Amino acid sequence: MRFSLKKSSMAVAGASAALALVLTGCGSSSPEAGKVGTVEDPVTIRFAWWGNDSRAKTTLDVIKDFEAANPTIKVQGENTEFSSYWDKMATQIAGGTTPDVFAMSGAYPSEYASRGVLLDLDKVKDQIDTSKFADGTVDLGKIDGKQYTITAGVNSMSMVIDPKVFEAAGVELPDDETWTWDDYTEIAAEITRKSPQGTFGTTPMTNDSFLAVWARQHGEDLYTDDGKKLGISEDTATEWFEMNKKLMETGGAPSASQTVEDNSAQPELTLMGQGKQGMKISWSNQMNSYSGSPLVMMKLPNESKEPGTWLRSSMEYAISSKSAHPKETALFINYLVNNVDAATKIKSDRGMPANTELKAAITPLLKESQQKEAEYLDRIAELKIEPPLPFPAGSSATMEVLNRLNSDVLFGKTSPRDAAKAMIQEVNSNLG
Repeated sequence: MRFSLKKSSMAVAGASAALALVLTGCGSSSPEAGKVGTVEDPVTIRFAWWGNDSRAKTTLDVIKDFEAANPTIKVQGENTEFSSYWDKMATQIAGGTTPDVFAMSGAYPSEYASRGVLLDLDKVKDQIDTSKFADGTVDLGKIDGKQYTITAGVNSMSMVIDPKVFEAAGVELPDDETWTWDDYTEIAAEITRKSPQGTFGTTPMTNDSFLAVWARQHGEDLYTDDGKKLGISEDTATEWFEMNKKLMETGGAPSASQTVEDNSAQPELTLMGQGKQGMKISWSNQMNSYSGSPLVMMKLPNESKEPGTWLRSSMEYAISSKSAHPKETALFINYLVNNVDAATKIKSDRGMPANTELKAAITPLLKESQQKEAEYLDRIAELKIEPPLPFPAGSSATMEVLNRLNSDVLFGKTSPRDAAKAMIQEVNSNLG
């Protein structure tokens, strides 16, 4: 597995207004500070992550294995649904009850690091071995030259295809080495037209990482290098909103109300999950969450002409700067990302392991769809696309802005041009 990366990459997970209230000096004030654990009296560290019940069960099993191998350390697991995870984290940080280690993604590492919440992992470098990580994957956790996170796994933007929907509609699968966004729009409309009522070609995706890919395909960056404002132009953003509107108007995508409902549904309840959608722009590791027929993973349109997709951390691990036990916490992270027993349990749930030996070890254990994801990520790695700089502090609200404005476009409340103008103004205000 070759992940030829040079810079950090982040994708935005969602907005949390409460984060703005977090103060740099806040953190955990554990009564165990300075304590050295023994078998009779182990130290306790807290680990927070988001996910469903399946992820929670797997994680708790891994924690038990870690504790058995490290009897002087106990790990208290704290699982939260993604929709409320960031608000909960902001509340804990502001209240001085920050977990020792917690999962991160998107712009949050930049925002938390800027407020002094994250530990510079150079302080615990002896406890975390990254020597077997694929090229560039260590740097995914660097912000302004400092290592603040360790990637839990790698994923990328992709186009998930349901071949059965294509076959039933009598539509040929696209060639992802040559297809364009116009082809995508036309194919989506054709699938809907030739399918039973209720089955559609696609649904628009309002994700800022997708918008970043779109910008890079147009020779632009979503954000400027200094992180002070958007780098995408009004024209390029307008074209993106126009494409989403055209998908609906030509019948390639469902109505505005059904699109909004589908975008908020659990993967197995989406149109793709029900076998009622031909194509879906998706994070590569999410393909395994859809409960439909065997699926295929392809490159996004226009990638061969001017690629914009990059490999990024689907989840990252960070340590609180106020942790009373940073070394013990770092040993736990090391176990999560380097232990083969942990990897065989976690598999690709958090993305493909960055540790190349672990990736090789789990590949034979993966389901067919997961092996397709591994093959797809290798194809993206072969493109050797340099990732963008980390999404900047203040950009965690961009996702909400995009969703709201795209809904306004689909419902006819505003034009694509006006939505682009509003997006640029609002996001720049957030960054400022």
